[in-house]
Amino acid sequence: MNTPPRFPCLLAGALACALALSHAGCSESSARPPGVASASAGASAAPAASNALALASSGAWAAAGGLGPIPAAPASVGTHLDAFNEELQVVWDELRPLALRELGQAIGPQLVGQRYQSRAVEVELSDAQLGAVDLSPAPGLLRFDAQQVRLRLPGRGEWSLELELRLRVRLRLGRLSPRVTIPVRVRLRQLSVEVALEFDDSDPTRPVLRRVTPPQIDFRLEFSSSSALLRRVTPLLNRPANWAARRAVQAALAQLTPTLANVSGLPGAIPAEGAPRLLDSGLATPFEAVAVAVEDKLRQVNSPHGLLLRAQLDQPSDASWLEAYRPGGRGLEGNVVGHDRGHDSAIWTGHYLGAAALRYAVTQDPAAEDHARHALGGIGALLDVNGGTGLLARVAAPAGSALGIELDQRGEVFARATIQGQPWVGYQSKIGVTRDQYSGVFFGLALAYEHVPALRAESARRLRQMLDYLLARDWLVTEDRPQWNGQNGSRGPLFWLGSAYQKLTYLLIGHRVDPRYAQPLAEAGPLAETAWLTAWTGALNTDQYYKFNLAHTNLYNYFRLETDPARWQAMRRAYAITERYVGHHANAHFDLIRATVDPAPKPDLQGSAREALRQFLATPHRYVALPVIDLSAVTWQDLVQSGYQNTSGGGVQLVQTKHRFPSAPLAATLRRPAKDFFWQRDPFSPAAPGWGDPQLEKTGLDLLLPYWLGRHHGAF
Repeated sequence: MNTPPRFPCLLAGALACALALSHAGCSESSARPPGVASASAGASAAPAASNALALASSGAWAAAGGLGPIPAAPASVGTHLDAFNEELQVVWDELRPLALRELGQAIGPQLVGQRYQSRAVEVELSDAQLGAVDLSPAPGLLRFDAQQVRLRLPGRGEWSLELELRLRVRLRLGRLSPRVTIPVRVRLRQLSVEVALEFDDSDPTRPVLRRVTPPQIDFRLEFSSSSALLRRVTPLLNRPANWAARRAVQAALAQLTPTLANVSGLPGAIPAEGAPRLLDSGLATPFEAVAVAVEDKLRQVNSPHGLLLRAQLDQPSDASWLEAYRPGGRGLEGNVVGHDRGHDSAIWTGHYLGAAALRYAVTQDPAAEDHARHALGGIGALLDVNGGTGLLARVAAPAGSALGIELDQRGEVFARATIQGQPWVGYQSKIGVTRDQYSGVFFGLALAYEHVPALRAESARRLRQMLDYLLARDWLVTEDRPQWNGQNGSRGPLFWLGSAYQKLTYLLIGHRVDPRYAQPLAEAGPLAETAWLTAWTGALNTDQYYKFNLAHTNLYNYFRLETDPARWQAMRRAYAITERYVGHHANAHFDLIRATVDPAPKPDLQGSAREALRQFLATPHRYVALPVIDLSAVTWQDLVQSGYQNTSGGGVQLVQTKHRFPSAPLAATLRRPAKDFFWQRDPFSPAAPGWGDPQLEKTGLDLLLPYWLGRHHGAF
């Protein structure tokens, strides 16, 4: 996974954070195996908000769970500009102290040594220090639509900035050229900067960035000095002082906004664009029998405390899922000797709870209800270990368990609590809990509430717990991470700025449970109009491919629960951009979710998903690649891709680099293995023969969730 952009990108939330981080998640990730990296493709323009929206409005989605119709969501209140700028101010207030420190550290090195000269004077900046600064008002958007996104720093009001400079001055006075060093205080008042991104949206599924306008910088300049000489030569130094002030503003901008030069024409080519969907072979496959066996195995070895963990076995295996777990198959092979630390256990336990709830919805099997109850208990522990406030832990375990002891010995315990009479410990990681952990848990709780009546009350309680916590903190979490200094590995506060599709999904889930969430839903509703830009930046490349899983995880419930036509259509437009990029990736999970949003291509999507899941069943159930990876039939193409790169000064710039891709998504057996969820890994990176750990037993969630989701919607 790429190192995330540091603080300066976060501060320019409207352009940098909302562009670079909001679509991506913040998962910890393991080292990448050898192979080819990144990119994506496929889909059509957003259809009218008809069939799927009608299903939500009529309550047909909820029929299996015995609930009434989906409640009518309140209409949006206010404008999307006001809603986004209010969010940005909250985040800015939290990050501003670090902004000042970073600016102070950056401006001096960038200014010292710069020279100005004219016929009358030559000036060199010999020292530069940041003085008093007022950056109270946040950056803000002046315009946000399909043709232009215009950012102003600040959004309203003005900034002011003082610099303490030492100027080496050489005056040209006739034949004389005296050299003096003069201390100067420069004050910039009414400072503001405007920059705009202009788009060609003639293809709404693939908007093209036509150009970025040159920054318009305005300020009033005042300068003074303790030097008597300055008063004599002030007319000569007006222009050099103005020059120094502009250099300071440019240095500040380098810290506060991403470098957007030479980005016209983004996003560029889509890897493997035009590759056809998989065709359903119709081959008889015991999907359900394998899924049930895998779920029984998961409960036995991968969920010792209600939370999903990968298991270490004492025997290696490279058998496929089908070979191991079909009726009469080889089975687990070996005994459990330990588990990993489960740093992303929250998101995957939430996904699994959703899978178990869907299984119960279509089978009414008591075993499915029991598995869902077990996972719900694990999610409860993730909240209770932090005191039941709504702060979610990444993983939790009984203090006396092997995992609990390991966390304690490593000094990684964040919180301790007594849960059902037993001491537990919880882990947040050095970067704290992330949006993707919350997204997985909201996903699972929403489906448990919908489909498992016996778990409805507890699911609703946990949903309220988390949503009340986030609302009370203005969607900004700071308590579970070290003080952010840009150097200690912390990503700073957790926030949802630019993550409209996540925030609105959480609120719609909450509104399904409790009508008191109607007001915050109405207030956040206008943000749906900004979701397309998050989708667009996510579809620049396949780096951090899990961002697409996060999008689908949330949007499944969004489209299921949204009843407001204007918001639905705005979000559908955003999703069409994502579809265009990943719609041909032979991704069973994504295709099955898409089929619930747009019924028109449903038969083809479900057929492709069935065939993709057949391919998946031929991959090893351990975290290992097959011993033979034959790429001889694969053709390749070199494509320029766009992405983000950290700069030496702590900023971030957009860069374009050339990558090599297969001309079509690789068959599942040729792709690099995934520890947790096969469908959140790109389809273009080939495996290296035998790479991985043949003793690490995966959970099988990547079979269970798409299969039971497909069963629920008639694909199997």
